[in-house]
Amino acid sequence: MSSPDKLPILDRDAYLSRLQECLEPMLRVRAMYSSLVNGIVTDPELMTVPVFDHAIVRGHAVFDTATVSCGRIYRMSAHLDRLLSGAERSRIPLPYGEKVSSNKDLMVSVVAQTVVAAGLRQGKIRMYLSAGPGNFGITPKGCTSAFYVAVYDSDAAIMTDGGVHEVTVDVPMKPEILATTKSNNYMLNVLTKMASEDKGGSFGVLVDPAGNVAESCVMNAVFVTPDRRLVTPTFDGILAGTTVLKLLSLAEELVGNLLSAISQEVVPARDAHSSVEMFFVAGDDHIVPVLSWDGQTIGAGKIGLVTKRLGELLHKEVTLGTGDHLALTYPGDP
Repeated sequence: MSSPDKLPILDRDAYLSRLQECLEPMLRVRAMYSSLVNGIVTDPELMTVPVFDHAIVRGHAVFDTATVSCGRIYRMSAHLDRLLSGAERSRIPLPYGEKVSSNKDLMVSVVAQTVVAAGLRQGKIRMYLSAGPGNFGITPKGCTSAFYVAVYDSDAAIMTDGGVHEVTVDVPMKPEILATTKSNNYMLNVLTKMASEDKGGSFGVLVDPAGNVAESCVMNAVFVTPDRRLVTPTFDGILAGTTVLKLLSLAEELVGNLLSAISQEVVPARDAHSSVEMFFVAGDDHIVPVLSWDGQTIGAGKIGLVTKRLGELLHKEVTLGTGDHLALTYPGDP
């Protein structure tokens, strides 16, 4: 877009018209809730966050995601617990009073109603807790904390069909508070993926200064060792992935057959390169097989039996499981 010699001062209608045209080719967000107005909108051009919200001004916000599958929200409680824990570490005031349990109950209701308003039975949810709008200052003083929810169709950001070829990247590790909190400060995550793509990879593998595997850009790394152990790094200095924890529990049924044991432990990169299978996991239901790493073939260079079976178990858990799902009622349902 070329810049005109003199910029127009737009009225409300002209601004919304231009914004609608701009948003047309982008990801379709089906519904958004904002605690600032305590309501839901379904018009994309009305899905706004104030420019002086501290999520933008200082990155002072935390977020989490959840999955809508077959008209049910998967693992709502686990994702909200991590969101609220991150808000506490980040010293973000809660939007619905000081009591954590009351905030969680209200958030469950808000998220459920936003999903129903979106009309999606399959999709994704983004939840943000922000220090909120108020000024361009440094601390939350003078701001109104905010809870935002966006519901959208699943996108292909970390979906792959046949596996990826991966590389170790030279991007600094986050300091612990940012590494273990799902904050809005994801610059190093973005740079990790970009650095990997620059070298012919897809998502990147981070290795800590001690030479141990940390994580990928937005996913946990999992390996099958030559002696058939399923191993993933401990959460020291990385995000505690809800999906990898669920996967480790699902993998128990493979022990004695495809696996000899399951472990969360320090994983030296030099040993991990000799794995017979490797994959990344995140987003409730995403498994990304890694076929080679730093030019070295992983196993037979194809998707392994453990990776395939765990993918099937994870998909079954998300779509058909009964223990961790919030059923929704849509207009017209019996």
